Amino acid sequence: MSYSKKIMCLLPVVLAGFIVTSCSTNAEQKPSESTQEEDTTVVVEVTKPSDRPTHWGYSGETGPANWGSLDPVYNLCGNGKGQSPINIQNYQVSGSANWKLNYGNSSLHIAHNEHMHEIIDNGHTIQVSVDEGSTFTFNGKDFTLKQFHFHTPSEHTIDGKNLPMEMHLVHQSEDGKLAVVSVLFKEGKTANPNIATIIANLPSKKGEELHLPGVNLQLNSHLPKDEKAFAYKGSLTTPPCSEDVQWLVLSDLFEVTPAQVKAFSDLIGPNNRPVQELNERKISTIDNQLDQN
Repeated sequence: MSYSKKIMCLLPVVLAGFIVTSCSTNAEQKPSESTQEEDTTVVVEVTKPSDRPTHWGYSGETGPANWGSLDPVYNLCGNGKGQSPINIQNYQVSGSANWKLNYGNSSLHIAHNEHMHEIIDNGHTIQVSVDEGSTFTFNGKDFTLKQFHFHTPSEHTIDGKNLPMEMHLVHQSEDGKLAVVSVLFKEGKTANPNIATIIANLPSKKGEELHLPGVNLQLNSHLPKDEKAFAYKGSLTTPPCSEDVQWLVLSDLFEVTPAQVKAFSDLIGPNNRPVQELNERKISTIDNQLDQN
């Protein structure tokens, strides 16, 4: 006489880009018992691999115009009312806010990945992770700098014009909220020393990550001396385009050489999302308050 205890188990089988999950009821046997199974139940479930996000890009069928329809979790990319980036025009700016940046130095950790998932999915970009200790305070709320990455050309525009390159410094608060400080670059004759350090240590291929503890960045060199900034509520500029992100776009333009821009654009560009509708959101212009270690 045999007896069985129903045990539900998942046996994932990858088939043609899908996971086929089979559940069966197996008999639990003693050595002296028969091995015949009394009952077998098979359930087949087809799902998309959870660890493989839907592919998106910056052109063609997977480009920004179609992000919202590529995956239900990307819905805000097509239907959100508080999206980024935006065009900033002087006549749209009003109000005020309090903010403070406190940046120090950091060792260098560079990754060249097609998709990043630590804090923000950056798409095709160079991401630089930083040491703890640099902060951003906005209206009394503290955010810790986690990483920064680059877009060529810029995503935000000023009076309808793109800049050659934009850097996003991504911060996170203790309760998980995101704040991004945008630094815009113009082309000039003077090489940017931080950008030069990053270029000298760029990964040679996608998926490669370099840890360079002996190489330091002076993060405070990216801070303006005495300039205003523009603040608004927006979103991630890549899928899933999550909203309620606090943005601060520095009005001071930092200088890079054409060769430095080319070094990034050859590797990652173009990787800029077009500007989104403002939809009656307010842009605040605010004075600079800096602590530079």
